[in-house]
Amino acid sequence: MDQPQLGRFRDRRLARTGDALLSAMQQKQTMCLHALAEDRDETRRFTDFLDNEAVTRHEMLVHAGRQTAQRAVGRHVLAIADTSEMNFATHTGRKHGFGTVGNGKDIGVFLHPIIAVDAEQGGLFGLVGAEVINRTEAKRGDHKTRPADEKESRRWLTGAETAGEVLAGALMITMVEDREGDIFDQFARKPAHVHLLVRAAQNRSTDDEQKLFERCAGWSAVTHRTIRVAAKHGTAERAERTAVVAVRYGEVTIKRPRHAETSLPPTLTLHVVDVREVDPPQDPKQRVHWCLLSTHTVSTPEEAMQLVGWYRLRWTIEQVFRTMKTDGVDVETSQITTPGSLLKLVVIALIAAIRVMQLVMGRDGSTGQRLTDVADPIEVPALQAINASLEGRTEKLRNPFDPSTLAWYAWIAARLGGWSGYTSKGYKPAGPKTMARGLKRLDPMVAGWRLANHSALVGLP
Repeated sequence: MDQPQLGRFRDRRLARTGDALLSAMQQKQTMCLHALAEDRDETRRFTDFLDNEAVTRHEMLVHAGRQTAQRAVGRHVLAIADTSEMNFATHTGRKHGFGTVGNGKDIGVFLHPIIAVDAEQGGLFGLVGAEVINRTEAKRGDHKTRPADEKESRRWLTGAETAGEVLAGALMITMVEDREGDIFDQFARKPAHVHLLVRAAQNRSTDDEQKLFERCAGWSAVTHRTIRVAAKHGTAERAERTAVVAVRYGEVTIKRPRHAETSLPPTLTLHVVDVREVDPPQDPKQRVHWCLLSTHTVSTPEEAMQLVGWYRLRWTIEQVFRTMKTDGVDVETSQITTPGSLLKLVVIALIAAIRVMQLVMGRDGSTGQRLTDVADPIEVPALQAINASLEGRTEKLRNPFDPSTLAWYAWIAARLGGWSGYTSKGYKPAGPKTMARGLKRLDPMVAGWRLANHSALVGLP
C-alpha cells in the first residue's frame, strides 16, 4: 500500500480497508455498508473501521489536503468554500446524538468543505479541508454581541486560514464564497497572502453615508453580457434561462458593523464588481444580482470580467454536493445511527465525490489538467496497457487525448464504466455514475500491476 487514497491511520490494514470502502462507495453510489460490502465479513470490517478511534476525519482531511497541495504548486488556485446540510429527518427515531439543521427541527449535520480549482482553466485539483458540524446545542440569541471566534460562522475565517496553510506552495490563493461568507471579520482578519472574492449579502454602510448596493447602482456600466442562469432545485425552484446583465466596478470603503468587535479596523477598502440583470423578472428571488466584494484590484473591464469568471466557477462545489446527494451516494439515506461513525462516512463520501467530479470536469480536455493530478507517473505503463485493450479498430473508438493529460485517464475510466466511446450527436458523455463504475474497475487493475511490479518499482534485483 504505497499510496493510500484515504489515509494511513498508522496501520496498513486500516489503510487497505479505508481504500476498499472509498472504492466501493465510488462504484456503488450508496451509503449503506451492507450494500457497499461484498459479504458479511467485509461489512464487519467496514463497521469496525468506522468505529476505530485511530480512524479520524482529521487524518482523512490532512491526507487529501496534502495530495491537493502537490497539484496546486505554482498555480493560481480558487479555494471555493460553501456549506451544505445533510438532513436525516426520516431517521429521527433511529439516530441519536445528532443536532438539528437549518429549520431547527430536523436532525442532521452541516458539511463545510473547501475545494481547490484552477483559476485559469477550471480544473478541480481536489479537497483542501472541511468541517463537519453537528449542531447539538440550541440556537443562541446573542449572535450579534457574541465574539466572532465563538460563532459558528468562524468556519469562514478558519477556511481561509486552512487554505493559506495547505496551499502555501500555490502561486496565488483566492477564496471564493457566496453570501454566507460576507463577514466583516473575515475581510479584516484573513491571512495576508490569501485574497477574497465574496458575493455581498449585507447592504453595508459606506464611508460617504451611502449604502453599498445603491452606491454600486450609481456607477456607469462598462459592458453588457448575456449569461446563462443555471436551473435551481429545492425550495426556490428556478428554470434554466439566459439573462442580459450590466457590469459595473469600482472601489468602496465599508464601515465596521455596529456590533463588530472594536479591535477590528473602523473601515475596510474593497474593490467591487456589480453584475445586475437589465430587465429582471418580477420575482426578486429570480433576479440576477451579484455584488462581488474582493481584495483583488479591479481597474479595467477585463479585470472585472475576470472576477466574474472566477465567481462563476463556484458552481463546481454545487456539483460536488449534488454528486454526494441526489446524483451520487445519497448521503442523507445512511442508516448509521451514531455521529462519530457517520461523520467519518460523510467525509469519505465527500472525497469520493470530488474524485469522480475531477474526471467528469476534465473528460473533454478543456481543463488542461495533467495526468499527475489523478495518477502516479509510475502507473503509466499499466494505464497504457489498459487503454490499448479498450480502444477499437476505428479512429472514433481510440483515445483522442495526450497520455500526459487527465482527459486521457478520464477516457479510460469512462470506457471501463460502460461508456460507448462515441461523442457524436445523440451520444451522451460519461457522467458521475459511469466514471464511478470505471474507477471501481480501474483502481484494482492498477493496484494489481503495482503489486506484480513492486520489486522493479523499488529498484530491487
